[in-house]
Amino acid sequence: MPSFALSNAAPTKRDFLSSDPGETLDYVGRTLVPHRMDVGDPAQMSAKLSCFEIAPAQIVDIQYGTDVWIDPGAIEGHYLIHAALRGCSTVLVGGRQHEMRVDNLHISSPGGPIKIRMTSQCRHRTVRLAQQAFEDYLTQVMNITVNQPLVFYADDEQDRGLPAAWRNLVGHLVQQVTETPILLSNPRTQRQYATVMIELLLSNFRNSYSDQIARYGNDISPWHVRRARDIIHETLDDTISIADLAGQVGVSVRSLQNGFRQFLGVTPVEYVRRYRLEKLHDALLHGDPDSSVTELMLECGIVNFGRYAQYYRQQYGCRPSETLRYRRPRPI
Repeated sequence: MPSFALSNAAPTKRDFLSSDPGETLDYVGRTLVPHRMDVGDPAQMSAKLSCFEIAPAQIVDIQYGTDVWIDPGAIEGHYLIHAALRGCSTVLVGGRQHEMRVDNLHISSPGGPIKIRMTSQCRHRTVRLAQQAFEDYLTQVMNITVNQPLVFYADDEQDRGLPAAWRNLVGHLVQQVTETPILLSNPRTQRQYATVMIELLLSNFRNSYSDQIARYGNDISPWHVRRARDIIHETLDDTISIADLAGQVGVSVRSLQNGFRQFLGVTPVEYVRRYRLEKLHDALLHGDPDSSVTELMLECGIVNFGRYAQYYRQQYGCRPSETLRYRRPRPI
């Protein structure tokens, strides 16, 4: 379990009410993230905030009572998970506009500039989680090396039940902090809640580590097996031999063979074949629909077309051409 920095203090709840835009800007900036804010009608400002601190998370229930445009620039050191409880907001990320509704989630990742518009009817429950907590979980729990920024992709929940599950979990935490804060003063209890939140997001919201999490999240394979798989995933060279692979990893062929059989249940050759078939299947479903099967095979490092067509049919129950033909739009 990741070693989040926790204290023995009970979680706190703080309420804030203000009709002053400047005071509200300062308070929200200190609570969540510094930002600029434009207010549609300052006279209508009636900000209401409830803040809940459960290390390493900060939960903020927020509504402004008027239209606001929020510009935090690039967020540093934290992720912000936005869940609309009422109304529909918009967020601008990377030049694209996304909606924040009561049936979805939006995650703002560190380093990426965002802009958010909330109308007078909007109410959000935003959770701030430390970037280090996610990275610790990836490395210490999932055995995944963090060698690139963890980025969550907008509008890409992998499970459509995630928004409801997330709202229920955060709502439960808010209720516990409100009614029985002393029970959450135990640091292990806080750590368990934080772990559930992080696991829920990493495993169910598409991100830059989703492929690795799907392949071997929580993996107990030894280092040389994980490294061999990384090499397989990083290269689509169909001519790579097991001897070459073992040499790059720094172990004997026998050790590599035994490691794959013991921890993955397949030989390295079978693993390479399955990986290329998965890449081909994904390319047929999501790649350029105007590409031919041969072109997509080559992109996946497959040069023995006939043999892999047989493998594909054995694994997916149809020919590659049938998968490609099925997803192509039919003429009207």
